[in-house]
Amino acid sequence: MAENAGCVVKKTELSGKTVQELRALAKAAGLKNCSALKKTRLVDLLAASGSGNARSKAPARRTDKPAAATKRPSGATKASGKPVRATKVRRKPVRATKARATKASGKPVRATKVRRKPASERAGGREDHVGRGLSPRTRRAFSIYRTAGEQRIKASKYHLGVQEAPDIDDGFMFPETHGEDLIALMVRDPYWLFAYWEFSPDLNDQLLNRLGEDTLRNSRLVLRVYDVTGVDAENPVGYHDIDVAPGARDWYINVTHVESDYCIDIGLILPDGSFLVIARSNRVSLPPIGPSAEVDEQWVTLESLGEIYSLTERGPTSGSGGWGSGGWGQG
Repeated sequence: MAENAGCVVKKTELSGKTVQELRALAKAAGLKNCSALKKTRLVDLLAASGSGNARSKAPARRTDKPAAATKRPSGATKASGKPVRATKVRRKPVRATKARATKASGKPVRATKVRRKPASERAGGREDHVGRGLSPRTRRAFSIYRTAGEQRIKASKYHLGVQEAPDIDDGFMFPETHGEDLIALMVRDPYWLFAYWEFSPDLNDQLLNRLGEDTLRNSRLVLRVYDVTGVDAENPVGYHDIDVAPGARDWYINVTHVESDYCIDIGLILPDGSFLVIARSNRVSLPPIGPSAEVDEQWVTLESLGEIYSLTERGPTSGSGGWGSGGWGQG
């Protein structure tokens, strides 16, 4: 009876100790394979072994917190000669796709990878969740409405808002003339000029009052082409006249000297041979004949040069005029 009481007292004392202290006592008592045992099993083994006073053999509990232990190689010992237990280093958790589980048998098991559903399947799952409990017809209608909404959202990125349309006068028409006496000269190519002109509506009445009906009827409307190369337009090198029909509004002019400067007067040659100027044009310069001396090798080829030559060698051989309305001398 006294023996059982002593065992109970000893178990009570051992239960008040920590697992580390119990394992130290078991090691001191010569018990083996005790490092993985739980506290209850350690207490039972120590009590059954009948080892000496556990209180005297147990190491004193330290009140101060020990400094962080560094990992020591296996088999390292203190100066006293006792082996020192290596401090365990906590490893970072491995990703779930690469983690390994352990069966009860102790064999490692490779964890299976979790397959992530494609975006289309995930979207379908959301639609099924939203339309859960609805009839197939309602689901189709909901899907069509959703698709139309997404299309409207995409189209809104390019919507510029409501644009106010300008006021348009359906009865507006461009005037035949601008109410002025003028002539303009343009260059078509190294051999040809193009002129267009217009007269004010009251020009005919002004000429009748100034010249008289007989003189105006016997006058000729001409284009006087001046060569003004290197000189002022008031002192031309030479000129030649081109008769134009009354009512004409434009004319192509074949030049007499290439690579020169020109300007034109439009007016009347009166019966006495004098010239009455109605309007004078601007001054133009004809380009050189042939390709330019500045050739861009990246773009110009022999084929394109041949086309340029063929275009410059072909063309009208005489002036031609267009017949229009609103010109002087009609009616």
